[in-house]
Amino acid sequence: MKTRIIAKLDVKPPHIVKPIHFEGLRKIGMPSEIAKNYYDQGADEIFYIDIVASLYERKILFDDIEKVANELFVPFGVGGGVKSIEDFTRLFQMGADKVILN
Repeated sequence: MKTRIIAKLDVKPPHIVKPIHFEGLRKIGMPSEIAKNYYDQGADEIFYIDIVASLYERKILFDDIEKVANELFVPFGVGGGVKSIEDFTRLFQMGADKVILN
């Protein structure tokens, strides 16, 4: 089996965040820029996970996802706040290849 590199973007819109010792979050950049950087460095697949969409009961940020998808030419998985079949359909239309559920 071929080794694959899958980059995961933890998004707390509008930024990519990383935990600090499992407490608190540090902003590290914008999703489209970080995703493009991972793609340029050879990532085989990229996951975009909105880590607070369900917590805040917020709708999916389709425009942000489409912006990231337009930067990539590798499989792109999206998760966070997905609640309906219509969400699946729209995510696929925005450029997602996969939808990730909790």
